[in-house]
This record gives sequence, structure tokens and C-alpha cells, in this order.
Amino acid sequence: MAQKFLTSINLTKNELQNAKIQNLASAPASPVAGQIYFDTTDSFFKYYDGTKWVAVKDGDITSVIAGDGLVGGGTSGDVTLDLNPDNSTIEVNADVVRVKASGITANELDATGVTAATYGSTTEIPVVTIDANGRITSASTAAVSSDLSIAGDAGTDTVSLLTDTLTVSGTANEIETAVTDNTITIGLPDDVTIGNNLTVSGNLTVSGTQTVVNTETILLADNIITLNSNEVGAPSQNAGIEVERGTTDNVSLIWNETTDKWQIEIAPGTVQNIATEDFVNVSVSNNSYAVTISDTATITHGLNTNDVIIQLYDTVTNETVFSDVVRASVNTAVVTFASTPTNAIRVLVTKIG
Repeated sequence: MAQKFLTSINLTKNELQNAKIQNLASAPASPVAGQIYFDTTDSFFKYYDGTKWVAVKDGDITSVIAGDGLVGGGTSGDVTLDLNPDNSTIEVNADVVRVKASGITANELDATGVTAATYGSTTEIPVVTIDANGRITSASTAAVSSDLSIAGDAGTDTVSLLTDTLTVSGTANEIETAVTDNTITIGLPDDVTIGNNLTVSGNLTVSGTQTVVNTETILLADNIITLNSNEVGAPSQNAGIEVERGTTDNVSLIWNETTDKWQIEIAPGTVQNIATEDFVNVSVSNNSYAVTISDTATITHGLNTNDVIIQLYDTVTNETVFSDVVRASVNTAVVTFASTPTNAIRVLVTKIG
């Protein structure tokens, strides 16, 4: 029975003589990194690298076999491979390996048919001829043009690539150019001025806060102009059209968002509501007034007296209806409903006397 050591054994650099590694037909269970044994089935020493058992062999290469065009090889020790040692088709020397063509002598193999020189320049390119045996049989040069022809919307020019500088120029306030790292950038300046007409075939989006159009005539195909188009929540801003009147105060046509009414500015800061169809004065004589309302409202009859008879009727059923009526002034009356009428209500005002 083998003795168990529950601690490491330190030989203090002394030899372990006539030792034998544990022989097993299969790997031991639950190994630890660095554990070794001799596999009697494979006849290899094996060690555990922490994840798998690795066989310790004489080497990964068990033999070297000479392939086509090679001789030599072996299964142990130093192995040498030679290229065609008889030099019949391949000439092998210390500093050169050459393939021989049938019937070609060594001198013919060395001959290239060209003169040692430098071929090509800034104005010429090299022209090389190679035969079927891979030899360079001639070398010369061919001239290339160093001129570049350029053409624009107006005019043409020839640029010498050797002496001239090609300049890409923009137009002041319209196009600007820049050259950086062999890249030409053409773009618009921060502030663009178009000297002549500009036609935009697609949509035009202006993202600034002000658009100024200095023109005598504006032609719009759109039949509806949308004001305050950036409003997405509850409306809070008035909108309208203002007329510039030079040395006289401007006037405006305004939608009042507070009162939900269209108004006309007849003088600076003085506005009047624009009467709608429901509130228009439908007077049939100087002594009467009629208007249609849908809920509690203040009506302006303009009869200049409190001596008026006010009567109401349902515009669908034509039945007389009743509400609270207060003569607020000689020209106005307040009609109040306890609940919103189902149908529109016609209000008739008649002056007495």
C-alpha cells in the first residue's frame, strides 16, 4: 500500500534517483494542474494543464516526407530536404534558385536582353516585355501626357501637372472651397447671397427665426396660409396680419386667442370684434334686432334704450322658450340659460315707442 503524504516534499535540489511515474491505463479522476502519470495504453507521459490531459511526445512531427521535386526526409534526428540535386530542371546554388527551360543553357538563362538602367520618369512610364520563359527581353519607356484639360460651364483650360497649380475657386457669398489632406471641399458659406434668380424644385425649409422677403409681388399657389404653425399644445398666442403704414400707425387683422374672436384694429391698441353670422345684426327696421345664440351670451342690439321686449324661440321646433334676461345697458342685454339649450336659440329684440 502506498504511503500518503499530506504535505509537499522538498528535495532541496537533490536528485530523485531510480524513480518511476505512476502507471495507469486511463487518466486519474479529479486531476489538478501539474499532475502527471504514464499512460500504459498510449505509452505516453501525460500532464494535466488545468483543463485537459496533454501527452508528452518525442515531438509533434513524427516524420518528414519529401514531396514533388524534393528528395530527402526522415523520421528522426536532423532531416534535410533537397531541391532537384542533379540540377537538370532546377539550378540550385548558394544564392540563387532558377527553373531551367528545356534546351536553355545557363548563359541563356542569365541573359535578359535588356541594358541595366533606370526606366521611367515623371513624364515617362516603363514598358517591359517578358517571354514565355519569364525572362525580360526588352525594356523601354513611353511618354505620358502631363497636361490636364478642364472644362466648366463657361470656358476651358489646360493645366500642366508638372508646373501649374489647379485652383478650385468659389464665388463670394455663394460658394466657398477648402483643400485639406488631398481633399477638396465645396460648400456654402455661413451667409449665402444669391446674385440672380434661385429656383428650388423641391421643398424649401427655413429653420431660422426670421424670414425677410424684399419683393413687390408674392405669388402663392397655396390657397391657405397657416400662421403659428409650431403650436402643438393648448393655444396661447394671438395671430394675424399686420399692415405697415409708413409714418401712420400700423393696423392689424387679429385672431384673439383669449376671446376666441376675430378682431380688427381700428387704431393702435383699439380693436373691434368682427361679427359672425350667428351674431350679426339682422335688423328689419330701426326698432328691432335679431340674433342667433347657442348658450348664455351678451347681445348688442344697439337700440339705445331699456324699453325693449326680448323674446326667445327654438330654431328647430320654433317653440317659445324662456331664460333669464337682464338689460345690462341701453344697447346690450345678457341672456342666461340654466342649462345649455339643445338647439340654437333665436333672440328677438323690439323697441317700444
